[in-house]
Amino acid sequence: MLSLYEAVTEISKQMLEAARREDWKCYGQLELLCKGYIHQIPMHNGKVQLSADALQRKVACLKTILSNDKEIMDLMQPWMLRLSDIMGSSEGPRK
Repeated sequence: MLSLYEAVTEISKQMLEAARREDWKCYGQLELLCKGYIHQIPMHNGKVQLSADALQRKVACLKTILSNDKEIMDLMQPWMLRLSDIMGSSEGPRK
């Protein structure tokens, strides 16, 4: 099970790099891959008791994933605002 968290951590690092490059096609592909791993986690949770070392590694993975996700959201925010402006202006005047 720990290998799933480590795989998601690695993919999240790659997603962050893609977001930094503004390579949204690559980002989207990585996001789909990441979802595949994430969907497997519930099937394995609680079936194996983790050692103290493995639990620390799991927590470290989760912290890294959350940190990467926050930075990705920060990088996407300006793009999302531009998209919102474009979508809003294409609708024409509101009644």
